[in-house]
Amino acid sequence: MSAHPLFHPDQHHPGRANRSEGLNLARSRMASSDIDVLGVVHAPGPDRVASYFAAMPFELVVLVITGAARDCAHYSTRWVASLTLVCRVIHHAVDSILVETLRVTGTNCEAVVMHQTRFEQTQHINVVSCDWRIRKCMEVLLWHRCSSLKAVTFSNCSPEFSNSVLLMLRDRHRRIFDTVSHLHIRHLIARADAKALPASVTHLALDPAISGPRRLLLFVHYVSRYLDERSHHLERLLVRTAHASADFRAAFIDAVTGIALERQDTRVWVDDNRRLTSYESKRKAAMDDEELGIALWYTGRQLYVPS
Repeated sequence: MSAHPLFHPDQHHPGRANRSEGLNLARSRMASSDIDVLGVVHAPGPDRVASYFAAMPFELVVLVITGAARDCAHYSTRWVASLTLVCRVIHHAVDSILVETLRVTGTNCEAVVMHQTRFEQTQHINVVSCDWRIRKCMEVLLWHRCSSLKAVTFSNCSPEFSNSVLLMLRDRHRRIFDTVSHLHIRHLIARADAKALPASVTHLALDPAISGPRRLLLFVHYVSRYLDERSHHLERLLVRTAHASADFRAAFIDAVTGIALERQDTRVWVDDNRRLTSYESKRKAAMDDEELGIALWYTGRQLYVPS
């Protein structure tokens, strides 16, 4: 299965790379049409902007509007949504950006189910709470919709919720849908009875909650067992230390490093740049992660590099 352009592993931030290609194409077509790019961007008033847009080919207008929508999707969602009212072509281009990442909460999950057909182009589902109603929503999205889905992020609020999501992803893998290749589990608490991860996952990001020696040992066993399995197609494991307590952070990093070095495993990476201590810092970090999109799985540093 070929990778979607937004999920190409050789791009640090695929969304921005695609946007740059689009803007470069726009510049070249403006040049061939004797239209000044800077004149459009820095036009002194709306009338002059309107005149420039009127002189531009329609496909170029769509490129410019799509680039602006992608830039503002996380910060000015209502403005981006208003662009869908311009015309049918722009609606199709912009709406796909609005639903590219779907944040599922206890508040919006019922509305998501009611409008499920809208999310066939969703590529990343971010579950930010563990409300019991979300399970039904996830069943609808994973089994019946979201045929373009590539990535899932969820928080390990409870073993029951986590196991139910993992089972849904495994069932999805056995069906005819495209498989989820990128999985991110926040606040992971490793357990001996945890359900196996989906075999379709190639890029796994884990944010374990390490607050004592027992949890550290369980996580080491959890990761070691997973790396030794041959039933999956893992290409990259990113372990993030943001949820590790200060007292065990150093021991945690040493343990993960030991796992990679002992196995000479080039797939293991660690991101130890952040430590989250307050609710506000965790909330902001979750928003930053969502904005990163697929680039999140390509952060960190490699622990074993062959000489």
